[in-house]
Amino acid sequence: MQAYSNRSLFEIARENYKTLKKHCEDLLEEGYWEKPSEILKQSVFDVLDIYVQAILVSYAVFSKHFMKEDIEFLLSTVDSNHFGLNPEKCIEDTVVAQVERMLASPPILLQLCDLRDKEKGTRCAETFFETLINIVLAMAYLNSSKDRYVIQFIQEYYNKSHIFISTRMNCDYILDEKYVFRKICSEMFKTGVHMKAEQAIHHEAIVGGLYKNVENQYAPREVTEAVNIQGSETKDFQIENQDVTCQNVLEDTICDINKENEKQEQQQEQQERLTQLLEELNTLIGLDGVKEEVNSLINLIKVRKMREKFNMPVMDMSYHMVFTGNPGTGKTTVARIVAELYKELGLLSKGNLVETDRAGLVAGYVGQTAIKVTEIVEKAIGGVLFIDEAYSLTNNTSGNDFGNEAIDTLVKLMEDHRDDFVVIVAGYKKEMEGFLKANTGLVSRFNKFIEFKDYTEEELIDILKMMANKSAMKIDEEAISYVTKQLDKMTKAAKNRFGNARGIRNVFEKIITSQANRLVNYEDPTIDQLQQIIYDDVVDVI
Repeated sequence: MQAYSNRSLFEIARENYKTLKKHCEDLLEEGYWEKPSEILKQSVFDVLDIYVQAILVSYAVFSKHFMKEDIEFLLSTVDSNHFGLNPEKCIEDTVVAQVERMLASPPILLQLCDLRDKEKGTRCAETFFETLINIVLAMAYLNSSKDRYVIQFIQEYYNKSHIFISTRMNCDYILDEKYVFRKICSEMFKTGVHMKAEQAIHHEAIVGGLYKNVENQYAPREVTEAVNIQGSETKDFQIENQDVTCQNVLEDTICDINKENEKQEQQQEQQERLTQLLEELNTLIGLDGVKEEVNSLINLIKVRKMREKFNMPVMDMSYHMVFTGNPGTGKTTVARIVAELYKELGLLSKGNLVETDRAGLVAGYVGQTAIKVTEIVEKAIGGVLFIDEAYSLTNNTSGNDFGNEAIDTLVKLMEDHRDDFVVIVAGYKKEMEGFLKANTGLVSRFNKFIEFKDYTEEELIDILKMMANKSAMKIDEEAISYVTKQLDKMTKAAKNRFGNARGIRNVFEKIITSQANRLVNYEDPTIDQLQQIIYDDVVDVI
């Protein structure tokens, strides 16, 4: 038997793939791809690419081939890397699952070839099948060794596929080493087989010889009668039933492929959105400790999902959080990002953020508080409920206060909707510790604490510059120097009253007002003047 180098096997696979593309060109030119194209919104060549890759991935898994060279072989054979395969990595389980679902459905291209055969008297389905098997054999013979699994794989694939090849409908061949030997030794192995309709008569000379003396599992019926006797009951029964089956299966196959494509697109969009959200978090000014805590939490959730995929044990985990810190330190902004991150990680269905405080939860009359809490929780289901100054629910000591009723109701609803609802409570550190001790149900549910430290003077100046930049403004150095000195002179009590980023926003709004009062006296200000913030605009704004 002829020996082939790895390089020649790569070339043989590519040539056979080109032959499969010729079959697809026939289907396209003769109108057989018109209906599938409308439904799939894909070219016949994209579907061929995906199908050939799926067969080779399936074989790699079946034969336990995860070598770098096997993946390189696969990628060099087809035109596009639809499954995102990487020669440096093993085939991922998600790809294997996609391939299994795809190959569970009958092959759409083989069905269309078979439909063409019946209408035009060609042998397209058979030659398509044999050409595809050539590619599988080329992969099996890499490194000068025949893989022991290849015959079993080809046999199983033939058993699933031959019912969609009319000329083989009654031929349950055992494709043994004789069949494989003849294929490897034949000229057909190097390029595959593609014949025009008028060449079908030569089919037996080219392909039929492969099956000479190959055992048929069952005694074949008189296929000749079914094919040649016009109007016979056998032929009518076969064609009528196979047409119905082909139509139904074709529609099911197209639907399955469409769903798989949509799923892959969703997964890609989800990953892109997750990357964008983490980038948004990590580019926030300051908050280094917060970023580290949130990134660690996200990594923990990712690994937990990986373990769940392999049915490995995972510890129970609460996703509710406590944000502590002074006002204006970015707690609401981070809560919104966390809500969206949870959604992209599959923990929440919507990822929306609903903000509230004591006034939004507590009513003034008996029985109304539970109703208010229930209503706002229902708005937040699928996302995050953010309760600012949550400690205020427990710090009222008057006898007619309903804060505790709000907490009791909230704890119950957190348990009822634990699979699609997260609560983040926020407030001063000391007060929040007292809040959690007020109800045993809170302590057990909130075990993730993130501290938001006050912004430094440098960070507040960076925030001011960022606000100006977003408003197409430029603050000159003299103005920046003045604001910096004013922030530096603040006492601790004054800084607490200032309110961090919230305070700097107020400062910026005053600066804009001051600039407007100055510019209104200009008869025809230039663009530079409209953009520029000078020393006079910032005096006395702090």
